[in-house]
Amino acid sequence: MQNVIDLGNDPQYLSTEQYQDSANLSSRIQVHQKFSTGTQNWYDFVLELAALKPNYNVLELGSGHAMLWRNSMSRIPEGCRLTLTDLSIGMIKEAHNSLHKDHRFSFVCMDSMSPAFPPETFDLIIANHMLYHVPSISHVLTEVEKSLKPGGVFMAATNGDHYMNDLDVLLERFSQKLEIPHSMSVNFNLVNGEMQLRPFFKDIELHLYASDLFITNAQMLTDYAFSTPIVKETMGQEGKTEMTAFFQRRIDHYGGISIRKETGVYLAKKALSTQD
Repeated sequence: MQNVIDLGNDPQYLSTEQYQDSANLSSRIQVHQKFSTGTQNWYDFVLELAALKPNYNVLELGSGHAMLWRNSMSRIPEGCRLTLTDLSIGMIKEAHNSLHKDHRFSFVCMDSMSPAFPPETFDLIIANHMLYHVPSISHVLTEVEKSLKPGGVFMAATNGDHYMNDLDVLLERFSQKLEIPHSMSVNFNLVNGEMQLRPFFKDIELHLYASDLFITNAQMLTDYAFSTPIVKETMGQEGKTEMTAFFQRRIDHYGGISIRKETGVYLAKKALSTQD
């Protein structure tokens, strides 16, 4: 089998295994929604930074099953058009099933490496925790810059270099099989992201999201772990019951499991002209 560390950048694996539908992603989203210590919901944080304006033309790359928009319909200004894209046909079908009655949305199953839009089409392009999955970040950024209108904004959410390391340590204690690198965001993160954006955008801001996790449900944490490529492909279905018991012992002893996060959003603005 392919090296599990490389699976996060394999389009075939991502579209047919990891994200063939929303099950794995939902397992992770549920943990963050239920056990976050932050005072602001992640999606509210993202939409606040998006600063949508009337008649905006918006593109989301790797939109998944459209969780960013499902509970935010009232926050979309009049006249906005939103194109949601994903590599996985299963994800796009779920997004379509949720939002197809709203004619502001359109849905495209598309590889972000090969977009099919005219130049200078969009006021805002969003990549919410997906840019680190693409085979060539510079290639995608070239296409993003080309697709933005002058003055348009690119939003790229990602994680820090030590994102959820506390969970990684626990997994390594649970099984020697998991003593391998865990991070899915190593190729584009809060440490190296600006350096990769800089050749395409001069005006770049980083906004950090203040939130960690305090988890009190062992089964949900196990489901989270087994939704990731590293654990799923290394362990198969082996050890789920034992892992849940392992987490439960820590919850019983400490009252919960603390996991530190590092998450943020880059805002990169396209110049109004080649002289800017």
